[in-house]
Amino acid sequence: MSEEKVQETVQENLDIKVESKPEAADSGLLQEVMAKKATIKELQAKLAEHDTANEKSRQKQLSEDGKKDELIAELNAKNEKLEGEYTRLSKYEDDEKTSLVASIASDEAEAEILSKESLSTLRLLNKKIATKPSEAPPARGSVGNQVPPPDFNNMSKGEMKSNWGNILKHYTEQHKK
Repeated sequence: MSEEKVQETVQENLDIKVESKPEAADSGLLQEVMAKKATIKELQAKLAEHDTANEKSRQKQLSEDGKKDELIAELNAKNEKLEGEYTRLSKYEDDEKTSLVASIASDEAEAEILSKESLSTLRLLNKKIATKPSEAPPARGSVGNQVPPPDFNNMSKGEMKSNWGNILKHYTEQHKK
């Protein structure tokens, strides 16, 4: 019954805050929405605190009334539910770590070292590796789409005349180094 009172109080507080905000332009509406969100979060936190306090007082009352068996049964059921959730999440985390280690490690030694890291660290490493540019050497003649220079020794005289500019350019580049 006290939960209903708290919820009514929360709803009344929300109604009061809604009524007290003036209508304004888009920026005013945004500020109003943000203020309402903050108020809602604040009231939800208070409600959660109140629910926790009510549950503790209920458990204390059961204990004092001699209904410890009911209390123990409730707590055991809650514990079993949480253990199942913990097992499910642990399995998920282990599977995720295994797949990340497999995608990052290049050999068994690296895999062994990486398996000791946290899931967040492995995700960060995987992200950095994925965004890292490839380390391929630049292609020969990579300025524009130039064709690599032909073998000048095997050219005919006509080809040498037509490619004389490229021959000189190639020769000067080789001797500058």
